[in-house]
Amino acid sequence: MSEFLYAAELKKTFRCYGHFYRLNVKGTEPLLCRSVLEITSLPREAVGAGTDPDDLFSTPNSEPSLPDAVVIMMNPGSSRPIEEGDTESLLHMPLSENFRKPLVLTQPDNTQYQLMRIAVSKGWTHLRILNISDIRDPKSPSFIARTKALDAVEGGEAHSMFSKAREMERKQMLRRKPGAPFILGWGQDAGLIPLAKQCLDCIEGEPIVTVPAGNDPVLTAHPSPMLQAKKEAWLDAIRSALQ
Repeated sequence: MSEFLYAAELKKTFRCYGHFYRLNVKGTEPLLCRSVLEITSLPREAVGAGTDPDDLFSTPNSEPSLPDAVVIMMNPGSSRPIEEGDTESLLHMPLSENFRKPLVLTQPDNTQYQLMRIAVSKGWTHLRILNISDIRDPKSPSFIARTKALDAVEGGEAHSMFSKAREMERKQMLRRKPGAPFILGWGQDAGLIPLAKQCLDCIEGEPIVTVPAGNDPVLTAHPSPMLQAKKEAWLDAIRSALQ
């Protein structure tokens, strides 16, 4: 069992940069969303987060980085930016081919610290976090109810990166280093099954690492359960699967 590193130590090495936006779906209020989160120990320029002379992680002319792994989870929860930037743009899907996502420094949460622990144990410097839905909602029942309501709305499926409407964007977001795995951790709620299956169809045949859980084979354990012992058990299971 590897040493369990705490947040204070992890924050000395890693930063998180996210793309926040509002999704315009006809007939609904704009949806608060996040399309991607980059977790990295590299300079912010390496993941496309711009240059900030006041940021110790800023190194102009850094080489662009592809992720060592892509992690796919349920939704961004209560994720929020902690620096000023373009975080409120009202976007229509699909995005234009030349759209460049503005990334801003983002507050990490317990789940992201779990993923940083995996990165440390593997010697990784860059993880990309995607979700089966971009909608920011920290309450699972509320979130699932909203996704079901969107099923009945024209264009409502665009809240998911894995919908047909976002194929071009998704291809860019799934780019990673050769052989890099997908780590799945969207949880065990049966209400997620349609979105989970849609995601799995998009990554069929790719290397996948997960901890199965729940009553359906497409459901997975969440990376950060409440109990410390279960957090450590998830870490051990993923590390073992990655060997």
